[in-house]
Amino acid sequence: MTIVESHRGECHCGAIVARLEFTRPADEMQVRSCQCAFCTRHATLTVSDPAGRAVIEITAGAVSPYRFGTSTATSLVCGRCGVYAGAVLMDGASAWSIANVRGLAIPAFRDRTGLQMSYEDETADERVARRKQKWTPTEIRFKL
Repeated sequence: MTIVESHRGECHCGAIVARLEFTRPADEMQVRSCQCAFCTRHATLTVSDPAGRAVIEITAGAVSPYRFGTSTATSLVCGRCGVYAGAVLMDGASAWSIANVRGLAIPAFRDRTGLQMSYEDETADERVARRKQKWTPTEIRFKL
């Protein structure tokens, strides 16, 4: 894995911090805008790099995890400031994530427009398989 760019973002209060290492420059990354009711209400712009790496640091007790629909991933919503930072798929000791670059205020993606995506026709198994293939391998760290 050759890291081309690293990005850091955080929720409004700083309780959720994401460090993203991507194998492509920001201007070459596909930015998506999921059209589900949750994502449209949060005006999300998400990115992921299956060849990259993400580290998400969460202040203990600060996240209000939210699961909906197929309940195959956990949305990371800050319980302090209300920002939706992204979503995580867990499978055993492995994790994959997408980052909401708008919620995390990552400058390199500020002026981007998201490709509108709809996943509502996927089964739960199809959704998990797609996420494992397209989302970023992730390490979750909790801090006191």
